[in-house]
Amino acid sequence: MADATLITFPPSLDCELSRFLANHYRIDYREERHTLFFSSFYTLKAGATVVFPLLTGPSYQLSTVRQIVDRFDPIAPHDLKLLPMGADRAQVEADWKTFNDTLAFATAVFAYYHLLSHKDIMVGPLSEGAPDVEVGAVESAYPVFAGLLRVLLVLTQGRAEQALVRARAVLRGVDDRLADGRAYLVGGRFSLSDMAFAVAAAPLVLPDGYGGPLPAFDEMPAAIRSAVVETRARPAGRFVQRIYRDHRAEGDPRAMSVLGTVASKGEDHEHPGPA
Repeated sequence: MADATLITFPPSLDCELSRFLANHYRIDYREERHTLFFSSFYTLKAGATVVFPLLTGPSYQLSTVRQIVDRFDPIAPHDLKLLPMGADRAQVEADWKTFNDTLAFATAVFAYYHLLSHKDIMVGPLSEGAPDVEVGAVESAYPVFAGLLRVLLVLTQGRAEQALVRARAVLRGVDDRLADGRAYLVGGRFSLSDMAFAVAAAPLVLPDGYGGPLPAFDEMPAAIRSAVVETRARPAGRFVQRIYRDHRAEGDPRAMSVLGTVASKGEDHEHPGPA
């Protein structure tokens, strides 16, 4: 039996980051997936919080991804530590705000705005792995679940367009940092900067090994397909694919690749994963 339980809402970027962290720190856990509404009931019951993801273990209840980092990084072996010492630490902390806040919110707003109007392709991602009663609730009351996400994220066409502009600005900054040939963003080794960026940018890259569900690439609206093709062609997009290939997918049975090939002129035909 697993030592810990990770309660998630399947497509959430924070939940994907929590999976990535748990796998990286070699935490023996089982994932318990729930839909919106229901997820808060289970996190409240297990950890007195309505926030997801929630990681509970024998001696801890961690209700944010940063709490997972702060709990396990100090006791992790040197080769698994994600928080460097000295001057590099300040850069990682700055990246954490830029990637996990600014970029992740932007990519979520952009993706959800374009996807939520398509019930036929979104019932699955919003309920994958949840108990049957929750899957049935999403199927029968989809407008309620989609409406809640629209309200929580304040989804409008203007905000979606602005979100893509903000995301591109962050991607350009990462392109510039990678231009000197560095393998990682900070200090020459894998850190929280790399992980947080890879997860936050994933909806615009669809890397192999992504652990949460979304529709197949060829089912997605044209705006998302175009953004994915564009992002995967730039240095930052290729960096995301390498981080997932080298640090996420290998050895983690929970990491999935469920999307088809990105089919477009001039695109590198790899098999993207869900965002």
